[in-house]
Amino acid sequence: MESAGAQVIPLIHGESEEVTKDKLSKINGVLYPGGGGDYMAMGQMIHDEIVAQNDNGTFYPEWGTCLGFERLALFTASNPDDTLTRIGAHKLSMPLNFTVDPLETKMYCGMNDHQLDDFKHGNFTLNSHSWSITPETMKSDEGLASFWNVTSHTSNEAGDVWVASMEAKDYPIMATQFHPEKPSQVFNGEGINHSWESLQLNHLFADKFVEMARANKNKFADFDERAQYLISNHELLQTTYYPEGMYVFE
Repeated sequence: MESAGAQVIPLIHGESEEVTKDKLSKINGVLYPGGGGDYMAMGQMIHDEIVAQNDNGTFYPEWGTCLGFERLALFTASNPDDTLTRIGAHKLSMPLNFTVDPLETKMYCGMNDHQLDDFKHGNFTLNSHSWSITPETMKSDEGLASFWNVTSHTSNEAGDVWVASMEAKDYPIMATQFHPEKPSQVFNGEGINHSWESLQLNHLFADKFVEMARANKNKFADFDERAQYLISNHELLQTTYYPEGMYVFE
């Protein structure tokens, strides 16, 4: 997000609902990252608040990546206990199978034909997940089917197919099972496409989300108020398990 021109303010698990809602009233969008963590209750509250803001006329974008993708599905599913299927992929860069005209979507509109062909025919989307959502589940679950449009699938050599990206029908809410951020951030081992073309393609998602966030008019009172909440105030640790870095919130 920072590379696309945004400042990052963390919504910290364990902070009071009052503090989180105050931040939500001043920031311009919410991204749920990938990785591990259990923030179902807090995440549901945040998602419900964003939907309410949009319903009340405030354009408020929301994005989920990998775990965030899965959480957004759970927040909107009629049967969340049956939403995820045990289909994993570990550091596999794979192509996309678009299920709709990508130029008619929120998340892929603005990309040119060459870029879309690269996503369709090249291994540019990095998958690293233990759970997936199948196309069948997206159709059979009433909550998912009414809230989301599936925009692409990915499949493996075993014939397993999972939803790769989706966007809300009526809201500026989007999600990817793959990791657009990892090609430019993670360099431990194989499987991640670090080519210049891959970096450019995956950066389009950050550009898209920040472009949408700019349409939200929330703001802090002044620079000093905003600065105290920035993620740069927190310690960033580099570890073998989290080579991209891990922030410590105390």
